[in-house]
Amino acid sequence: MGTAWLSNRASRGSMYAPHVGAGRDPAVRASILPEMSRGTIRIRADAVDSASGSHSSPGRILEPRSYWFLVTIVVIQVVHMFEHVIQLLQVTLWHVPDDEALGLLGYVLQIQGTEEWLHLFFNLALLTSLWLLLGRIRAASPTIVPTWAYRVFLIGAVALETWHELEHLVIISRVLAHDGCPCPGIGDAALGVSDTVLHFFYNLVVTSAMLVPFFFVVRAHRQRGGTPAA
Repeated sequence: MGTAWLSNRASRGSMYAPHVGAGRDPAVRASILPEMSRGTIRIRADAVDSASGSHSSPGRILEPRSYWFLVTIVVIQVVHMFEHVIQLLQVTLWHVPDDEALGLLGYVLQIQGTEEWLHLFFNLALLTSLWLLLGRIRAASPTIVPTWAYRVFLIGAVALETWHELEHLVIISRVLAHDGCPCPGIGDAALGVSDTVLHFFYNLVVTSAMLVPFFFVVRAHRQRGGTPAA
């Protein structure tokens, strides 16, 4: 029985002997470590990619829910841009005082004698929507949306709209302080331009930056015959 036990221990030891020897042999260890390092790097890269969402399918933006969400947000922003065109015409062409130029909806939905509450909540909804779309548009680049178009969207739409919303928060703080306007923001006070003019250009840039990737997404959608991505 003792002999059998010793034989069994010896056989187990022989199973691990190659691994132990490999750990001590510098030549074998040199050949194993690069493979282990590459494996570790691959595992870590996969973990980073998973966390950042880069494994998302490029075609997610073409799925019906994502695609029509993008279409809806773009259409609503174009309508909002029209409001700012009306405001600019009221000030420059029809000589309406800046604080009384409320566009169209502003005369219906004004609070504290101003349309600024309307713009605050609209831009908050727009900003939230842009951040929701950012991941899908990033995943669609460069397969569907060119890299440069994604960067235009990131900087001209998401980043600028984030600043734009900050402007509206400052404006609303002044509305609350004065129970209405005058309610200057940051940029108009710094640049010496009217709030109407500055926010017209904010919205012009944001709308244009949204239309750039939108063009490529719509083109890809039509090329697929309007069918959802696989």
